[in-house]
Amino acid sequence: MKPTITKTKLDQIKSQALIIDVRDNWEHEALKKLPNSINIPFLELISKPEKYITDKDKLVITYCNYGNRSGQAAQILRAKGYQAFVLEGGVENYYFAL
Repeated sequence: MKPTITKTKLDQIKSQALIIDVRDNWEHEALKKLPNSINIPFLELISKPEKYITDKDKLVITYCNYGNRSGQAAQILRAKGYQAFVLEGGVENYYFAL
């Protein structure tokens, strides 16, 4: 089961979180992205999370288009001891949810 966070909850805590877009660089540049997010492609993030997340207690929110890659990333990060959650439904849900 993916550790998820809703759009509403993200909007409440985004100033306290590290928001990571796990899509490829071209997707981050060409498609919608969340404000104040950083781009670390999926394979890069899961292979060397300590390079990007120096504090395991820091709240980490991952996202991609629909939540598939970012869900996997959040699960892998949690298994490594990070406080990681995936944005439910990805960036598409964030901007286009009714």
